[in-house]
Amino acid sequence: MFTKQSKSSRERKLILLALGLTLALSACQAGDPPPSGELVLEEYRLEGPPNSDNGTFLPIGTSQEAVLDKHRTEREQTVSNEILSTYVTMVPYMSSLGPGQSLTGVLGISAADPIRQTVNLMQGEETLFSVEAGLPSPALPLQGLWSYEGHWVLEVLYAEGEAWEGRLYQDGLLLNESLGYQEAFGFQLLAGKPFYFFQDESGLGYSYDGEETGLPYDEIPHYGCCSASLLNPVHAENMVAFYAYTGDDWYYVELGDFNQD
Repeated sequence: MFTKQSKSSRERKLILLALGLTLALSACQAGDPPPSGELVLEEYRLEGPPNSDNGTFLPIGTSQEAVLDKHRTEREQTVSNEILSTYVTMVPYMSSLGPGQSLTGVLGISAADPIRQTVNLMQGEETLFSVEAGLPSPALPLQGLWSYEGHWVLEVLYAEGEAWEGRLYQDGLLLNESLGYQEAFGFQLLAGKPFYFFQDESGLGYSYDGEETGLPYDEIPHYGCCSASLLNPVHAENMVAFYAYTGDDWYYVELGDFNQD
């Protein structure tokens, strides 16, 4: 189950993050890697924005090849929900990932004008849950579906007017509302534990196994389509790789449990 942690100011989040990074760096310098089960954040400042046409980037003081080689094996173990459709109805759907019960997320479109979208969670022929997904947009509302340890999590991109936000539903409960998020996105099981990004009044952060950690960035590109999809986070079994920026400064970041056997 997810549990809400007490919130503090953005400054406190940044201090705690900096302390955690300092301790992790000290451990590495001393030859003692962080124990398995703890996430390590490795950040590379870039000379400018990454190229959304081909996915290349220029890290300061090193090369893209050197950066990507460090955790290449872990990063290549990608996990993602594939969008499928039937030949008869052409209705988009996705199957759940994770060790739990087999579920399906199905996109529904109304005949009204303007067209309204819904996402229906199915177990076989039974509808377990249905939620509004706003108006059609360049990206589909179906963004993720996971099932594990008696729980399910559905990730929906809600688009309407100026709203373009990720919403996470756990067992029918909207985490954005219950946990005070302006947006939540990028859910996955990371090293077997629930992980996602969030944005709240104090800034960006991530939740891992129910505990929240602040991130010192203004934005993490996500839900991009076409060429912009190359800047979306890459989710793997034991890590997530993503771009982020603060002001004019861009970063390539790898966050993960890099001590899995």
